[in-house]
Amino acid sequence: MSKGDSNTRQHIIDVTENMLETRSSSEIHLADIADQAHVGVQTIYYHFQSRNQLIAEAQASAYARLTKPLHEYLLMAENALVEQDQATFWSALGENISLAWAHGQSGDQWRISKLLIDIWLDEKTQRRFSEVLEIQFDRWINAIEAAKPLGWIDPEIDTYALITSCWAASIGQSLFASSTKICYTPQSIRDFFVNIAIPKTGGGF
Repeated sequence: MSKGDSNTRQHIIDVTENMLETRSSSEIHLADIADQAHVGVQTIYYHFQSRNQLIAEAQASAYARLTKPLHEYLLMAENALVEQDQATFWSALGENISLAWAHGQSGDQWRISKLLIDIWLDEKTQRRFSEVLEIQFDRWINAIEAAKPLGWIDPEIDTYALITSCWAASIGQSLFASSTKICYTPQSIRDFFVNIAIPKTGGGF
């Protein structure tokens, strides 16, 4: 693919991503995208096998943008392990958790859920997306495991249960965001996570 083709392809994805910020994917047609991107429908088909693929790639791009700050906190935690800076390690993890849980309390509470549904409609995009997630999971596992010998995290804690419960719950928060029975804040979730993970004799951060 030439640089020009690559730029056009990315432009179409960017336009679609912007449209998805205000409209449901079911409301967006290729003709709408072509009009907004100032290209022909045939140009879209030249770059994408189907409408589902384009929507999926635009949603994957949106997810990457939304979670970029979370990845930066993970990198901060990894660097803190190298430098053996416990305070920064817990600050990074705490901010990561707080930010992840803040998504469900701002704007469209179902955005992440709808975004993932759209990604899963295209097998190729879903496979690439899952591969990226696996890398992130692996980094989290390594970070938690590396913190245990340092006494920063309870060595008896189940690393996989800790990580999966946090990630799965942060997606499921859309169910609780407008509940009158379940009351939480991103800070309360962060404090709960820290209370579980930190050694009982290790103090708090």
